[in-house]
Amino acid sequence: MPFISIASNPGLLDSGIYRKVYDILSITPKESFIIYFGLAIIAFYLFRALYSVIHTYLINRYSMAINKHFSCRLFERILSIPYIVYVQKNSGEFISVINNEARQMSYLSLNIMQLVTELFTIILVYALMLVVNPKMTLVLTVILAVLVIFFLELLIIKNKSLGVKRVVSDRKTYHVLMEAFGNFKFVRLKGNKNELLASYSTAIDESLKSQVISNILGVVPKSILESLGFSLLIAAVIFILAKYKDASMVIPVISMYALALYRILPSIHRLLVNINNIAYVQHTLDKVNETIRQPVDSEGNGAVSFNESITLSNVSFKYVTGNPVINGISFKINKGEKIAITGESGGGKSTLADLIIGIYRPSSGKISIDGEELSELNIRSWRKKIGYIPQNIYLFDGTVAENVTIGSSPNDAKIKQVLQKANIWDYLESKDGIYTKVGEGGIQLSGGQQQRIGIARALYDDPEILVLDEATSALDTETEEKIMDEIYDASMSKTLIIIAHRLSTVERCERKIHIEDGKIVN
Repeated sequence: MPFISIASNPGLLDSGIYRKVYDILSITPKESFIIYFGLAIIAFYLFRALYSVIHTYLINRYSMAINKHFSCRLFERILSIPYIVYVQKNSGEFISVINNEARQMSYLSLNIMQLVTELFTIILVYALMLVVNPKMTLVLTVILAVLVIFFLELLIIKNKSLGVKRVVSDRKTYHVLMEAFGNFKFVRLKGNKNELLASYSTAIDESLKSQVISNILGVVPKSILESLGFSLLIAAVIFILAKYKDASMVIPVISMYALALYRILPSIHRLLVNINNIAYVQHTLDKVNETIRQPVDSEGNGAVSFNESITLSNVSFKYVTGNPVINGISFKINKGEKIAITGESGGGKSTLADLIIGIYRPSSGKISIDGEELSELNIRSWRKKIGYIPQNIYLFDGTVAENVTIGSSPNDAKIKQVLQKANIWDYLESKDGIYTKVGEGGIQLSGGQQQRIGIARALYDDPEILVLDEATSALDTETEEKIMDEIYDASMSKTLIIIAHRLSTVERCERKIHIEDGKIVN
């Protein structure tokens, strides 16, 4: 505005504040002063544009870093929780927390930074208004403060409940998706995709509905604040005109307030929007806090040697609820021994295997390795000595090499070697070798081939102990015999522990331990 004024009327430089600035800068003639003034304004706007871009980049980069930080920390925390806690949870809930709630933490941090930015703007403009007319500013402050407090109460209370609904509905969508994709063949066979789609649609509707209401609540304050603020100014002019018949004395002040409100009301609105958004994702804080504060296993890497035996002394175990699953079991496994643990389903065999490999901790009693008690000080070292082959081999959508190494450093020669030991290399050679794709859940392989990949995975880190937990129970007899031959050959120099309920599976074991109702029976 000053530039346009002096550009259209250079005579303004002869008096007032324009004259003072003109004399201080000593730029003559007047045309040069106006040109330099215009160039300075252009430079200012270029700087402001650059500053705005950099500012936006920095706060967004920071908020994305918050997303990464919490996502990684939540993932790490969940990976560290006791297995006994994990089995009582829904994996879809964990995935929702890692993906959705970590992203919401980023959204939360962004809104907090924007809130601080708007606060600075409001404080500076408000200070100017106080300097111009303290009394009028205080009256306007009281009116706006009442409105802002009202909106804050409305927004915070309503958005907290909407945020809870969003978290619950997001969890439902993950649950439905996992249910569908985890049982895709069964879904196709049964033809119940419409029921699953209906469940998914309902969950999505709940999430979107809460988001829509939250967005509407964020817009309402702007309309009311702007309407009321400018209505008060116009009402003030009307009042002065009606009473004094002349409003020329207050027009400059009113104009200044109009300009100030034009700047401050959008900032107040954005501040309310930020608070609205913060309230909406507040439940995220509760979920993230709850997950991060979950108890985790302390897992030390202290040295543990296995040269003689594994000894279980009066070991008992129970889940958080219910009766003991393992009840006072004591026995010894010598190094290099091939031992079978048999019994009917539900008798405690798999739980006993999980205790031996250190996934569960005994509720009472102890497990010793060469006389040294297995504890949180050495549990990680002990687990590294174990190769584990479960009943259901989970193969993710990747190559054979990726599924064999699964977190270990890849070595092509070593991968090929363990695949040869698992007797699947000949088949893979006819495909793409170690880079053969297995498909999600190993869908491109047969059940026997999946088990062989599981054997190769267990052998890859050259464990001292191999544990088979019902590893062949889902296979036909002929395939089972072949795989058991491969396992016995691969474990010639290793300790072998086989959990099974079919006696044919363990006929070559040196010793058999039969479990019923969590106890050893002869």
